[in-house]
Amino acid sequence: MQMWVDLEMFRLARLSIILVLSVVSLFAAAPQFFIQGSTSWERNRLTRMESSLNFARQPMTNTWEVIILPEDQFEKNVEMWNLDTHSAYTYLPLRQTYINEAYLITAEDRRIRHTMAHEAGHLICECNSEQRANDIAYQLEFE
Repeated sequence: MQMWVDLEMFRLARLSIILVLSVVSLFAAAPQFFIQGSTSWERNRLTRMESSLNFARQPMTNTWEVIILPEDQFEKNVEMWNLDTHSAYTYLPLRQTYINEAYLITAEDRRIRHTMAHEAGHLICECNSEQRANDIAYQLEFE
């Protein structure tokens, strides 16, 4: 009888450890998405667009920060860094995406969603290749 109780206690302890490790790894692997700037409506819109992307085949980085900049500040940065964009750009070392507030206000949801997928593509491939970011964006949007 004692041996049976010891075996059952061992099985229960092992199951508990597996459960705890599964929960801990689930939360540890979850990417954190942060948004700064603009109004709560625009921030909620970006959150909705990000959560609609399918990261199952293309695992996202642990953190992603999106900063919504007023149009004048965005254009100033684009000019200073000699970038070719009017919508968004990503600074890979800090895992930050900067979005033009004017673009965010006027663009349709499908365009915003594609922009988010494209910028996530840069983070996933850890590269500046527009083609590679677009390929990943397609997977995030449609697969």
